[in-house]
Amino acid sequence: MKAAFPVSLGEVDPAWLTDVLRANRLIAQGEKVDGFEATPIGLGFGQTGESARLTLRYARSETSTKAPASLFAKFATTDPVRRKASRAIGLYQREVNFYNVLVKAASVRAPACYFAETTGEGEFFALLLEDFPNHRPGDETVGLKVEEARLAIDLMAQLHGPYWGKMAKVDLAPLVMPARDRYVVAWNEMEARFGEHVPDRFREAREAYLDAIVPLQRWLTSQPSTLGHGDLRLDNLLFGQDGNDPIVAVDWQAVRPSKGMRDFAYLVSHSMNADDRRANELELLRRYVERIGSFGVRYSFEDAREDYRKAMLFDFCTVLYIVGININTHERALRRKHALMTRAVTAMLDWNVLDLLPAFR
Repeated sequence: MKAAFPVSLGEVDPAWLTDVLRANRLIAQGEKVDGFEATPIGLGFGQTGESARLTLRYARSETSTKAPASLFAKFATTDPVRRKASRAIGLYQREVNFYNVLVKAASVRAPACYFAETTGEGEFFALLLEDFPNHRPGDETVGLKVEEARLAIDLMAQLHGPYWGKMAKVDLAPLVMPARDRYVVAWNEMEARFGEHVPDRFREAREAYLDAIVPLQRWLTSQPSTLGHGDLRLDNLLFGQDGNDPIVAVDWQAVRPSKGMRDFAYLVSHSMNADDRRANELELLRRYVERIGSFGVRYSFEDAREDYRKAMLFDFCTVLYIVGININTHERALRRKHALMTRAVTAMLDWNVLDLLPAFR
């Protein structure tokens, strides 16, 4: 296909990078990108996109202190099946819309965006973003530490607070959920691949849970809702190591109308190891309520506790999707999925969330 901009890493050239940097006033007219080195990120593990760090070389007749040493570039996956699936649920358009529109009303720390466009049919896209080469990426196979969780809660409040109760004015549809029969297949795959992590209590609740997914999604988007990241997990967080710019959230493809507590539950119950979660989750819950309150939002600790349970219950469908639909046999992906199953199931049992199922018939 031919687009007005590069739709893959192989199509990027110094002239396009020069045009983008000049348009963003990061380099002067007398400067240009002379070349670059591309380092793929997440090779063999990415699900819906291909990403790379571009380390730039400049030809200068002037000196600019704004010229970035590197950029982060992101494109649609080269896998046509995953790419079409991503298009069907609007992932690429969502991320582009976040950077072009939604981020402007939030105070959340996300990468600065220098270019964000999709092709007309939404199957291909290009993002050129601020790079953070000296930040440490989170690692779900290790687990979320309490200090990281505190930073992440402050960050999610900065996203949720400005949009709380205002999503009716935002042109953003909920993500399209797979049909029930796909979750049936996903459950079968989960039991076949990760059955050692599935307690009898879950097997007994299977049909009731599958029936509850649609009502749970209706609850998730009921008022008051806010702007949710949608995939706020440890692997999508970067941590500064010098005290400056302590946390940055990346990968905004799943941004959606949502209960704010869903981002909290997704992060804490899926990314934090059980012992750390049990010792700290109530303190973290209070921190979220306090931070949201600073935006003038009235949200009690008791309501947050109950929403935490409901959000955990909803997000078992995300677990099903990850382990039973998004099949990936990359070694790190498998380690992540084993850890995810252990953490999510343990948290749900700790909080007796399956007892909520009769309310979501």
